[in-house]
Amino acid sequence: MTPGTGGDAPRVVEAGLRSFVCAYERYVEDPFRLGQLVAVREGPWSILGCVVDTESGPEDPGRPLQAPGGSLTAAEVFAENPHIRPLLRTRVTVVACGYIEGEGAFALLPPAPPPLLARVESATPAETMHATSDGAFLALLVASALCDDAVLAAVLRGAATAHGAAAGEFTVRAGKELARLLKAEPARLSSILRGVTA
Repeated sequence: MTPGTGGDAPRVVEAGLRSFVCAYERYVEDPFRLGQLVAVREGPWSILGCVVDTESGPEDPGRPLQAPGGSLTAAEVFAENPHIRPLLRTRVTVVACGYIEGEGAFALLPPAPPPLLARVESATPAETMHATSDGAFLALLVASALCDDAVLAAVLRGAATAHGAAAGEFTVRAGKELARLLKAEPARLSSILRGVTA
């Protein structure tokens, strides 16, 4: 199953205009991926965001996970200790990079944060193409302290895939937009572009 689809979709647990955190109801081995575009479709507009971090651990930070010894794999430990999984959660941090309202896609902060407990799902290829086609979405990501070079490279690789046969044209447009945004940081621009082609 694609991460964030169906009954496994995480829900917003911390909401802000610039970023939000969503949590799965349990620990998952295959959460949203770095740089993946996701959507919150509840409310008058769909908020789009880019995954910048994922963390898994105990639901109660005051009760740290104790690692068992031995040569068991993680899957074997979970199989032998089914009581552990319900105590763990996977949380994902997302930076907003635009929103869709009606037929329009806007590379701006959304008018309001996503609703708490709203479902967060993978952006569809159509949503991704609509929101990323001119590269303007990159401005919000470049401006965020949460987005490092690896995130920016990952989101460009994923968006290029959604553009299918037009991936090359998209990558050129996005590269030009990055060059404009990072004209004072040529080393960072080079690092991101190397990550896109990796």
